[in-house]
Amino acid sequence: RRCLIGADGTVWTYAELQQRVDRIARVLVQDMGLVPGNRVLLRGANSPMLAACFLAVFKAGGIAVGTMPLLRARELVTIIDKAQITLALCDARLAEELTLAGAQCPTLRRVMHFNGPQGGAVMPGAVSLEQAMDAQPAGFTAVDTAATDVCLMAFTSGTTGQPKAAMHFHRD
Repeated sequence: RRCLIGADGTVWTYAELQQRVDRIARVLVQDMGLVPGNRVLLRGANSPMLAACFLAVFKAGGIAVGTMPLLRARELVTIIDKAQITLALCDARLAEELTLAGAQCPTLRRVMHFNGPQGGAVMPGAVSLEQAMDAQPAGFTAVDTAATDVCLMAFTSGTTGQPKAAMHFHRD
């Protein structure tokens, strides 16, 4: 059965979504070094791939921190610093502002891109999320978490346009 339908016509079944979520979770843990409780910045427009990234972060025990595609480096720096982001998954079409922000954020250790030309890699020689997923075996056992563990942080902009507050959502 169909599960996700993207604006570009992409259609994923529930089984296809689960396969992608499991492989992204493996990339997060095995390739990027995610440990439960790490915050992962997710940057992209609404798409099946972004939805899979959110679910993979949850499954791997991480905390997803979504950002709006229109945010600039200045706002991203604030979010990365306040949330103590260590990893990021970013749509390659939005990589420029995150690259500028990352240069100012020592906590951000690893960024992987998706949805770019030639499989998602932004820089020559870089591995895209899609390429890293292809190298992973199927299946991933969800990390055992408590209902009170945070799974999502959402920032608000307020009247200044600066991200200033975070709402925490728990796994229950």
